[in-house]
Amino acid sequence: MSLTHETSQTVRSVHVDASAVSAWKPLNGVGGIPGPATGFEQFPDLTPIWREAGVSVVRSFDWMSRLDTRDNPTSLFPDWAADPDDPASYNFTATDEWVEAVHAIGAEVLFTVASSIPKNKLPAEDIEVYGRVVEHVVRHYAQGWAGGPAKPIRMFEFGDQPDLGPLHFAGRPEEFYDMYAAFCAAVQRVDDTLIIGGPAVAFPLNADAAYREGFLAYVREHGLPLDFFSFLWFTDSSRDPLNFGYVADDLRRLLDEYGFTKTELMLCYWNYLSIPTSSAPSDEKGAFQVATAIALQDTAIDSAFFFRADSGRDPHYGMVDPAGVYGADGPDERARALILAGRTMTGQRLAVTGGDTSGFACAAGRDGDTVRVLVANFVAPASALEKRESDTFTFRIPIGEQRIELSLDLPPQRAELASAGVTSAHVSIANLPWAGRTVSLTQTALSGETSEPREARVSETGDLELDLAITPQSAVLLEVTA
Repeated sequence: MSLTHETSQTVRSVHVDASAVSAWKPLNGVGGIPGPATGFEQFPDLTPIWREAGVSVVRSFDWMSRLDTRDNPTSLFPDWAADPDDPASYNFTATDEWVEAVHAIGAEVLFTVASSIPKNKLPAEDIEVYGRVVEHVVRHYAQGWAGGPAKPIRMFEFGDQPDLGPLHFAGRPEEFYDMYAAFCAAVQRVDDTLIIGGPAVAFPLNADAAYREGFLAYVREHGLPLDFFSFLWFTDSSRDPLNFGYVADDLRRLLDEYGFTKTELMLCYWNYLSIPTSSAPSDEKGAFQVATAIALQDTAIDSAFFFRADSGRDPHYGMVDPAGVYGADGPDERARALILAGRTMTGQRLAVTGGDTSGFACAAGRDGDTVRVLVANFVAPASALEKRESDTFTFRIPIGEQRIELSLDLPPQRAELASAGVTSAHVSIANLPWAGRTVSLTQTALSGETSEPREARVSETGDLELDLAITPQSAVLLEVTA
């Protein structure tokens, strides 16, 4: 994808070369609750949307599948006085159903081991017993111990936002490090080829931090495995789709500096907004999603999970998360954004020019006899364009009666984020393999409208041209089928 910035141009030229083929990065992961399960019948079934979007992997952290460090009847190991070797000591039923639901749509599971936030954020009391319990949980999901799923899980992540302090981990960093070491040893006792990583840092740009430099130093010193380093990023403070690439570059530099040159970068959560008090229209959120999904393809990120690809109903915090894909009447533009991006990014990636750094983004792919061109026109709100006084963002998270104040370092503000005012696109596709043939064209909009199929003729040299209306805060998928 070529990037230009043409502030006076309201009509963009988008050029696709159907002969210039490359591979898509595997970034079509999600976080969310798949649907109803035993004891949790209130959750809607998201798997039809995930299947249509081609979701490839689901992160389990949002499930009730927490391994609490204190007694909790909903935990995977409810009673810490129980025998870790006895299958009857574990609570696998609902989690197994969610795993099976994910596997049924052909997706994998990234299994996250973390405590029952927000009820408990305490470190393990007995690290040896904790490791034995982790081992049996992993053995259940990776090898079928105690009636585990038939299809094994291969990826295991430790931790979730330990740098959120009292919100997610109320222990010392050294206690977290020791728990990671016990986790690694437990996973490797089961199968030393399983994929291991963590710690899902919330503030990935905050330098000289316990869960960045401190964590990496500990892992290096103790020779622990770190197949991936996970982090999250939301743009409440910037509304900038290119932030993710900036953060990834900083973390890639950091990992290489500490000698983790083969450790992959995992964006384990991403979305437009995350703070419960943040808000934006659903079409703005959807346009951002599509523009970001396109931009992520050209970053240092190796895997990514959109959070949260469900109704937003949070079983832990007792609220409806603004990061969901449901509106008052069900799935909205955010769910459709997930589907449009996922549908485009299958098969082979095709070369595209015509995007910019201001929210106008384009991507193209070919899957069998269908070529797809996806165009997004995200417009950052005026508040994101006002010059900010500091690149440190301070905010409060309301959790019940608590008001937790936190701060994170931001990427530099970009003047180029201001929209170029694009309203339409002239799309030209070159080198189609159907020269001189009639093809079928359909257009699907973020609003949910799908055009009736119409015919067009490819030129004798394999070219096809057409115009697309692309209003602000919208996205359009063009499908050309032989």
